[in-house]
Amino acid sequence: MKKRRRVIAGLLALAMAWALCGCAQSAGPTTTAFETEAGSIATTEAATTAAAKEPETQSQSQAVTADETVDVVVVGGGGAGMTTAIRLTEGGKKVILLEKQALLGGATSLAATYFVAVDTPVQKDAGLGMNIEEYVASSVAANPDMSAENLTRLLERSEESRQWLIGLGVDLTRPMSYYQVGIGDGSSLGSALVAGLVPEMDRVGVDYRTETRATEIIMEDGKVAGVKAEGPDGVYTIYAKDVVLAAGGYAASPEMVSVYAPEWSGVATTTAVGNVGDAFVMAEAVGASLSDMEVVRMNPAVYETDSGAAYSLSVARAEGGIMVNMEGERFCNDYYKDYTVMSREMLKQEGDYVYIVFDQASVDRSARLAGFGEKGFFLQGDTLDELAGQMGVPAENLTNTVERYRGFVDSGVDEDFGRDTAMGSRIDQAPFYAVRCRPGIQVTLGGIDVNGNMQVLNGDGEVIEGLYAVGECANDGLYGSGPTNINVTFGTLLAGYIIENR
Repeated sequence: MKKRRRVIAGLLALAMAWALCGCAQSAGPTTTAFETEAGSIATTEAATTAAAKEPETQSQSQAVTADETVDVVVVGGGGAGMTTAIRLTEGGKKVILLEKQALLGGATSLAATYFVAVDTPVQKDAGLGMNIEEYVASSVAANPDMSAENLTRLLERSEESRQWLIGLGVDLTRPMSYYQVGIGDGSSLGSALVAGLVPEMDRVGVDYRTETRATEIIMEDGKVAGVKAEGPDGVYTIYAKDVVLAAGGYAASPEMVSVYAPEWSGVATTTAVGNVGDAFVMAEAVGASLSDMEVVRMNPAVYETDSGAAYSLSVARAEGGIMVNMEGERFCNDYYKDYTVMSREMLKQEGDYVYIVFDQASVDRSARLAGFGEKGFFLQGDTLDELAGQMGVPAENLTNTVERYRGFVDSGVDEDFGRDTAMGSRIDQAPFYAVRCRPGIQVTLGGIDVNGNMQVLNGDGEVIEGLYAVGECANDGLYGSGPTNINVTFGTLLAGYIIENR
């Protein structure tokens, strides 16, 4: 049963004020890293630049520009928003997409390692095929609140979405596991997705406006009538009978985190700087129901620089690395699908952080991982003993831990913690590496209640006509089980519904 919570009036005002400030952290450098796909999303120079260019709040005295009328307004320029806008435009709809940051991409631009897909041809050819019904059953067994129907819809369209992205130049061809497909050379998934989606927006003629935020949903006679917008040239109204909210979650708002997920107050976040809950504030103001807002997914592999910037290093685990504590010992399934469970196990360990340990073979397989090494994030040793000295952990323990794990890789059975994914590395090719990490908030998993057509629902479960939500801001019953696939597949399905019915 979904848990519904209404935001108190004070939080509404606070959240809106925070959103309009465009801040991701209350102090220190802006954090712009985000781990996605049950994996990570890392800080990029592009995202940092976007944050730096965040426009200041427009003053009330600002000139009002001419109002406009279109078919659909899409709020948010991440993967879900761009996909929806592209598909709507292809279907003949006149669309305006609003993105408050200076650059398109949002959290999608930070998606690190893999696209969730099951039983695609590339996986089956690699011996990694799995029955979709079995995958859905196991996922629902692990989380009984998950929507088996929506997960099935998502996975049955995995190959269709993958092929569409390949057609946009996204080299989504590397089978990684029975539910993961990555970029061919192991480079960043998010960068590749944005590099494919933005030119397609240009090609089909989407009218997109950066540094422009939606501030309010306009309602007339109980139906959506458009949005108020605020950009470099002033404030204006865009009239439309359909509005799609695709503005991400709230993980970059310390205030909202403290209210909805106080267990994790004060930890780093690896989400996009713009994810401060704008969609929730606007949607609730017109009667939308929010639920499961306290549910978040943690990133168990956040590396923080001395300057305070946060990067997701989950790619080190995805390429075969193991997690060890300050005793040089494993303490959990290093690749468990529930990252929040992993994060809680990390917090039980002594010290302020743990380490991911991996080898040169892992680095050679991933351009992304190699890039982090070039940034100077790794400790390095020609032997495990030397690496242990760099880490400050008992050398004998680390050596015994790695040797025991090699036996599990050889047998295919992790007798200690049951790891069954990304065990391809024996950690036996020098030099050896370690990177320190701690938990951070990856994504928020609750959100705006929607039905199967992504139509927003009010507190009585009734459709708010003309209002839709997709991506992280929507509570679609999938709890982030494949964010980039959800963005592309459900964005496509939503566009199809609007084209056919509106």
